[in-house]
Amino acid sequence: MHEKITLGLEASPANDPSSQDSNSIKTWLTIAAVVVLLPLAVTLGRWLRDSKESSTSATSDVAAEVATASGELPPAALTSNAETIDDASHDPEALSRGELVYTVYCARCHGPEGRGDGEGVEQLPSRPRDFASSEWKFPKTFESIRRVVHDGIPGTPMPAAGAAFPASDIDAVSRHVLQLASRPPSKSTAANPKKERLAEAVRASGFLPSLIRQAPTATFADTRSGNSLSLDSLRGQPVLLHFWGTTCIHCLAEFPRLIELQQSCQAAGLTILSVCADEDEESAVEAVGRRSAGEHPLYVDETGLATHRFQVQALPSYVLLDAHGRIIATRTGAIDCSPEQMLKLLNEVK
Repeated sequence: MHEKITLGLEASPANDPSSQDSNSIKTWLTIAAVVVLLPLAVTLGRWLRDSKESSTSATSDVAAEVATASGELPPAALTSNAETIDDASHDPEALSRGELVYTVYCARCHGPEGRGDGEGVEQLPSRPRDFASSEWKFPKTFESIRRVVHDGIPGTPMPAAGAAFPASDIDAVSRHVLQLASRPPSKSTAANPKKERLAEAVRASGFLPSLIRQAPTATFADTRSGNSLSLDSLRGQPVLLHFWGTTCIHCLAEFPRLIELQQSCQAAGLTILSVCADEDEESAVEAVGRRSAGEHPLYVDETGLATHRFQVQALPSYVLLDAHGRIIATRTGAIDCSPEQMLKLLNEVK
């Protein structure tokens, strides 16, 4: 019995010196790994967190470019910081930050004083309004401005800033815009009631006022006859350019409204040019478009230059030209304009 016990002890791994050494090595390696790797993991986690915050901050600076109160107020459920307008307007530190962000990222288009005369306005489809003008469609309050900055304005170059823009900077820019809006209108704006009436008529018809400028040259081909038609040949009458697509369901669905608009405004000289922007083969356009357009003339942009020159980025898109061939207004999305509204707009365009 004694020999068996002795043999059992000799065979036990727990009593084997080499096994004990191996276990000791494993234990020390584990301890060393914890001591070395744990601080590294914590440091790495902090670095990743700081990098993310830095990236978010950089993104938010870019988003400050949308700090504007132009356009229509989109519906939104947004709570502000429960500050009164007086408190928001008299915070020197916030105004300083708001002015800095505005100057760096917004003034290029909106102008240093918010007059809508920045050096970059020519690249925009529509000109920003003068913050001090009376053309606003919502109250000139901190809450209203902040909501527009946060949510953006659908169908315009101004996106929503809420996801990428820190709340503190949204507040600061909104305060600065409110300050700009509280000043008297510029002499040029106050002395031009016709311009204000035109802008009001444009917005009432569902369009956006554009920086008035000469339209680029463009030539289209009639899908039935193949004959070319240039915009220059239509000088002397207002023209509504309608860019649509054969695969755009909304484009096809609104042809009846366009036909009604054309018939109602024919006496005012309006010509609606429906230009297909996603297909340059006349027969293909005829096959799809004719079912919705009836006898309404259809055209193709054979070279694609017109679509590019008029900066068409979504379908349907509209560009309204006056009788002098100048761009007056634009719209992206299905048209929302009654014949009466269009006639009033055309009367202001004369």
